[in-house]
Amino acid sequence: MARRSPRGATRRRTRRRRAPVDLALGLLLLAALGVGAVVLAPPLEGYLAARQRVAVLEQQAAALTGENDRLERRIDDLDDPTTIELLARRQQGLVRPGEVPYVLVPPEVDAPRIVDAPEPPAPEPTLLDRILAWLRGSGG
Repeated sequence: MARRSPRGATRRRTRRRRAPVDLALGLLLLAALGVGAVVLAPPLEGYLAARQRVAVLEQQAAALTGENDRLERRIDDLDDPTTIELLARRQQGLVRPGEVPYVLVPPEVDAPRIVDAPEPPAPEPTLLDRILAWLRGSGG
């Protein structure tokens, strides 16, 4: 059987009215969150910028490491006597004793010659000049 509690023992649940203190605490909490956001924004922005800068520098470091490796291989290649001989033959024209050197000369290309510019045509006399010339010729 179900037990019943005595009438006085039952509690009534009542809704509590919002007190002005609760409203003030809520506004204070919102203000604290706003101040926290304002205070933490610049350091967070600096942190994100620094992370981006680190990523760019890591890419540059990887590229420089690759370039250093390529240059190290080039140094090793230049220590090889065969490579040195090939470069000397190609760039400096090295010839061993007993070899016959020859040079291929490209054919001359007809270079355009600079010619004096033609004289501009004499300006055609104006009507007044022609009349004056006719008068001088017939009047003299």
